[in-house]
Amino acid sequence: MVSAAHSVANWRMGRKHPELLTNPDALWSSTAFVTRRMGLYAAFLMGTFAVAQNIGNAVFKAGSIADGLTSDLLIESGLGLLSIFVFVFTALRSIDWLILSNVDNDTQVANNNNYAVGLTEGAILLGTGFVAYGSLLGEGHITSAWVFFLIGQVVFVVISYLMEYVIHPEHNAKSDIEKGCVASGVIVSTMLLVVAMFVKNGVAGDFYGYAQDIPYFLKMFGLQFGLFLIYMFLMEPILLKVMRIRSTALNGAMIRAVMQLTIAGSIVYNVSL
Repeated sequence: MVSAAHSVANWRMGRKHPELLTNPDALWSSTAFVTRRMGLYAAFLMGTFAVAQNIGNAVFKAGSIADGLTSDLLIESGLGLLSIFVFVFTALRSIDWLILSNVDNDTQVANNNNYAVGLTEGAILLGTGFVAYGSLLGEGHITSAWVFFLIGQVVFVVISYLMEYVIHPEHNAKSDIEKGCVASGVIVSTMLLVVAMFVKNGVAGDFYGYAQDIPYFLKMFGLQFGLFLIYMFLMEPILLKVMRIRSTALNGAMIRAVMQLTIAGSIVYNVSL
């Protein structure tokens, strides 16, 4: 799957910028490009792991490989693997059109080594992997996986705009990333990964019907994100003031990233309905 993802990603880049593929050594020397590809490969691995886990669970329940590998399971698994490609490259398109829409992202990461763009794209792709894992994991029709993936993508786009105008109105996060501000890239990337963790936790599991699963997702995501915002707006400013660190500086952004991801992981692990 990773090899296939690599080939498709190169094909996608080559359609628009064939010149970027003429010198692989220079391309792979860009840390921004490598970071984006790390997110891409991780997303494919996470989605593939969900499909493999479904197969393993089915075989375990059936008691044997012959009984577990039904034609329906194999079809669903094949569709799941194909869906990973759609999920990941839909995420890349949403980055280009909706999230970082004012620059040519391929040129920024390949030629200009804009690490802020590469980091943000890598984080969104990694977050897409979380959402793909949650969407594909469990028993249910493949259509439900697509529905919950699209819900996750909508949440990503909404949060990216909230970061710009509500959560961090003191600086223009998106435009700063496009200009190469790594601190803004860290801030936005961390928030999107946190959101992805909450989305994944809300959509993972067996499918019982939209009437039951969508309200459950909204309640679960709302509860977890609400707890995280309490930390972010009430507790984090106190910690940064004690440390005498400016929140939008690179050192402050890095420390915030570690604390926020740790808090989010704790919320995911401990909070359930």
